[in-house]
Amino acid sequence: MDFGSGEYLCLQRTWENGDKIEVNFPMEISYRKWQVNKNSVSVDYGPLTLSLKIKEKYVKKNSTETAIWDSQWQKGADVESWPSYEIYPESSWNYALQLETGVTLKEKKTLAPGVNPFTPENIPLVFQAKGRIVPEWKIDEYKLCGVLPYESAVKSEQVDDIELVPMGAMRLRISAFPTCN
Repeated sequence: MDFGSGEYLCLQRTWENGDKIEVNFPMEISYRKWQVNKNSVSVDYGPLTLSLKIKEKYVKKNSTETAIWDSQWQKGADVESWPSYEIYPESSWNYALQLETGVTLKEKKTLAPGVNPFTPENIPLVFQAKGRIVPEWKIDEYKLCGVLPYESAVKSEQVDDIELVPMGAMRLRISAFPTCN
């Protein structure tokens, strides 16, 4: 039974112990172009938006020094029990996506019931793509991802294999990419 956008199915019956319903949602790779964001492109797999898989480096910080201006520590609170971390990229992140080679599903694994799929350790879907580094796209003065470059920005000659994963599984996220040939 196929359903279009906005359609639904209502199951009315008397349910018995052990009854099961199996639902299959077809998932396809699609691309969204963001004209108002320098013609960048996002990759979707069904309802999931994909992000570049970036290796993360955690740097522990003193929470009393990193607290925002209106934060107040409760008297006697053990600051060491509530550490702060800054997260930095430990792998390249400033890629332009090569659309002509496409994005393909590289790995799909079944997780045990109750396992959170939105953690870097449990990512059930990994996609393969190709990309080129955009050298001028760098970390800014606030240690954040710099402004997305224009599609005309210079890209490296080298084409790299890159991995994309569901965006919700990453803390550092690049999900709107400049494009390249």
